[in-house]
Amino acid sequence: MRCTRPPSNAHALSSGIVLAAVLAGCALPPPADQTPPVIDLPASTQPMAHIAADWWTSFGDAALTALVEEALAENRDLARAAARIDQSRAALKLAHAERLPRVDAGLSARRERFSENSALPINSSPIANNLRAEVGVSYELDLWSRLARTQDAAREELLATTFARDTLRTALAVQVVKSYAALQALDAQVGLFERTVGAQRDSLALQRKRFDNGDIGELDIRQLEAELIGNQAQLPKIERARGEAERALALLLGRSPRALLEGAVGRVAKPAEVPAAALPPAGLPSDLLERRPDIQSAAASLAAAGARVDAARAAYFPSISLTANLGQDSAELSKLTNGGSLIWSVVASLTQPIWDGGRIDARNDFARAQWREVEIDYRDSVATAFKETSDALGARSETEQTLRNAVEREAALAQAARLTKLRFDGGEESRIELIRAERAELAAESEVVDARRALAAAQADLFRALGGGWQLAHTAIANADRSARSP
Repeated sequence: MRCTRPPSNAHALSSGIVLAAVLAGCALPPPADQTPPVIDLPASTQPMAHIAADWWTSFGDAALTALVEEALAENRDLARAAARIDQSRAALKLAHAERLPRVDAGLSARRERFSENSALPINSSPIANNLRAEVGVSYELDLWSRLARTQDAAREELLATTFARDTLRTALAVQVVKSYAALQALDAQVGLFERTVGAQRDSLALQRKRFDNGDIGELDIRQLEAELIGNQAQLPKIERARGEAERALALLLGRSPRALLEGAVGRVAKPAEVPAAALPPAGLPSDLLERRPDIQSAAASLAAAGARVDAARAAYFPSISLTANLGQDSAELSKLTNGGSLIWSVVASLTQPIWDGGRIDARNDFARAQWREVEIDYRDSVATAFKETSDALGARSETEQTLRNAVEREAALAQAARLTKLRFDGGEESRIELIRAERAELAAESEVVDARRALAAAQADLFRALGGGWQLAHTAIANADRSARSP
């Protein structure tokens, strides 16, 4: 009779793994298609020149540059975004730690009394002591890459929050530029109406002297008074709007309530010249998808969702854990360090889910549904980016032409007002015609002020649409990291 050698523990464990994997494969859903979505993009031009990260300095306004830098340092929304980045970074550290062995040390002392009516050894005391000191090591074998894919998801989510912060940073700088331009426009409007009202008061005083001398009639006086009152009524409205705009900008800068109400926003009186736009020769830039941080954030979120799908799918496979403990156990403290008090254990455990009421299926379905939602978000981000860029290019061109037209119109109406004044002085035009000419000139000057504000805002929107000048290093790091982790 031939005796056979019993299988080793390693052979038994490997056999169990194979059997558990087979059982898992019977119920395993097919892998999800996580290839990047193919998007029908418009025809592109050559890549654009790099936009400086501090693109707002191109306006040549030191006060504006200082305000943007203040907002980037103090804005509370950016502080929230930084906190979210810290949360994502901590989640990545946790996901990485889950892949490492865990070492624990324990020290316990126990004193207990047993029932004297229980099955105690003869002549033994019902009161016993137990002292134990041990070190334990536990480790989960990540054979199915569940922990690795969870770490990948956390890494992509960190990238997504970083790109989201960059998107917010660009949007904040744009808003500061637009608010600053609007505040300068209101300053100019106030100055314009103050000069007009001052000139009309001087004119009215002179005409009253002429009326007292009988040189003109009452109708001329009443017409001048009505025009002066109308322009005076505009000043409180513009000043109120200027105060609101200044406080809104101060809030954007992250200032305290006291500074918001009592402080002033520094600015120069004359609006800065709008820089020439970094326009592509035609169409849209071919590297727009790499330039915009919001698209990069959506792409990172999509990659994170895909990694979550892989991690959820790995739950169908068995989990294998290794545990080892080494220590000393004794009923007396004096014998705790003796060689006879040595204790140790080595445990290898394999757990294969057989039936869990659908929990794993539900988690897998949830992860896949999340991936589909994020994929749609990515598609929307790309479509929105190209729409916003096209709109910004059109708005920049339109506002530039509008400003040229407004300047030409203002010059024409100023000349018309001067000619009307000469004709009035010569008795060829009525007072009402002169008032109409001066009113048209005032409206044209106001239109020029607003056109300059609109052009500055359109230029800022274009910088944001084309990528905002954010550092492309994030993209390079992300792509290199993904390539290094690809099989």
